Amino acid sequence: MLLESQSPSARRGPSLAGTAALAYSLVVVYASLQPFSGWRAIPSEFGIFLFEPWPRWITVEDVLFNFIAYVPLGFLIALSLRAKWSAPAAVAASALAGALLSGALETVQQYLPSRIASNVDLLVNAAGALAGALVAPLFSPQQPPGRALARLRSRWFIDGLRGDAVLVLTGLWLLAQLHTQAVAFGNGDLRGIFSTPALFVFSPDAYLAAEAGVVALNVAGLGLLLAGVTRDPGPGYWRALALLFACACALKAAAAVLVLQAANPWSWLTPGVLFGLAGGTAALLLLVRLPPRGRMAFALLALAAAVALLNGIPENPYRPAPAHLLLGRASHILSFASMIRALSDLWPFLAMFCALLCLPLRDTAHYRS
Repeated sequence: MLLESQSPSARRGPSLAGTAALAYSLVVVYASLQPFSGWRAIPSEFGIFLFEPWPRWITVEDVLFNFIAYVPLGFLIALSLRAKWSAPAAVAASALAGALLSGALETVQQYLPSRIASNVDLLVNAAGALAGALVAPLFSPQQPPGRALARLRSRWFIDGLRGDAVLVLTGLWLLAQLHTQAVAFGNGDLRGIFSTPALFVFSPDAYLAAEAGVVALNVAGLGLLLAGVTRDPGPGYWRALALLFACACALKAAAAVLVLQAANPWSWLTPGVLFGLAGGTAALLLLVRLPPRGRMAFALLALAAAVALLNGIPENPYRPAPAHLLLGRASHILSFASMIRALSDLWPFLAMFCALLCLPLRDTAHYRS
């Protein structure tokens, strides 16, 4: 009986890991090929970067970033393969997949003048994927940590790919809060890529209202997305949501100090953000009572409205970008910021696609524990 009760959880674990691996791969591809402009013909032989001599200058920070960036990828791929493959085979395949992805991206970077294809990056990325893959067997559903996580997931959230996808998106949203965007919790800012017209002329009062609206819509959208796959959005749901936003605030404070080098780690917590957090929570108190399909529908609407409003806000002249980022110093910080920004830009569109897929869901039996 014990084995039978654990097998579904074991099947769910790899599905969740596979969904997370796919989402993380999209982030890596997006971050590696930004800004997707200025494509050129290769000035030398194809793939010649593989045989270039060792660079004269290699910074420890850049090596660490490239290593760490591929550790989650190797971990997630190995965890998803562990259900059907042996541990050595899953580790080897995951390391190879990470190396192939890195090699493909380094090759494509030859066509981008703003990027430099590097054999060192390829080697370090492959090593990061291998390191992550080596840790993954410890968290497989056959091991105590993985089995406990699978049981917890099954107790609180619905089964299947929809539940897995929302959990992955929630984790990615939390990571995206390390991006020091102009509007806190404002994911999907494409103003740097597309020249979107401003919806209004800047004024302090109008900007405060728009900032509060963006935050409120994102809070409501994320909360409803998570509530749409929760078995029971009761007190446990609210405690989990409060913990999620507490962690997000801590990450934003850390990013303010480490990336922006701000003297006050809470400088991003403006009156507009506070009003938005209060307004989004109030909307959630009402909308979370809807049936699951209704929650997903309003989550889709809220996230779409948040993106539209965010991209119509004029630039705030009183909040300029820090000089150390504009001047290009601390390349490892710039690389980190680029990857996190890619995640922040992509997240609302992934979330809206997920909510759209969840709308046809009619059977509510699997919402009961």
